Amino acid sequence: MGKQRKQKKYMDKINLTTKLSIDDYNKVNYHLFYRKLSNKLMTGIGLFMLLMIAISFKTFVEFPWFLLIFGLFLILGLPVQIYFTAKKNYKSNGRISETINYEFDKENIQLIGESFNSTSTWEKIHSVTENKDWILIWQSRQVANIIPKRDFRNGDFQTFKNIVNSHSGLKNKLRK
Repeated sequence: MGKQRKQKKYMDKINLTTKLSIDDYNKVNYHLFYRKLSNKLMTGIGLFMLLMIAISFKTFVEFPWFLLIFGLFLILGLPVQIYFTAKKNYKSNGRISETINYEFDKENIQLIGESFNSTSTWEKIHSVTENKDWILIWQSRQVANIIPKRDFRNGDFQTFKNIVNSHSGLKNKLRK
């Protein structure tokens, strides 16, 4: 009987180690930017502006430089800006690129990095979201811990989902 309890307790606990590369961090930043409808709309407006130039080229008395520049900024400038900002943040904040060990159980989340150690209860977590490649554990609306799904072993991902699902007050956007 005692052995079963220990085994169950072990099953409700996950340890995983992860390290984000610069490419991972860039992809997450693009994902976070383009998941908002307003940012997709801006890109659409940029495409529309460039399309208007192409369609109405012969009707313009003077070349529409404003439409060209603004359209190119919305289509190319924003992604370039996201890339360089993410690269700068990755290099300037050493914690982003550290190897981090995550320990999840029913009560707490513990993060152990090369230069930090943090423990938090699930009640202090703002939300947990999932996309195709990552799990994002949001400390607030602006700050998230990024965990690549590739770092979960065997049944650990389902156990993680079970732990998150057991907290009814947590904003949970995990796939079913």
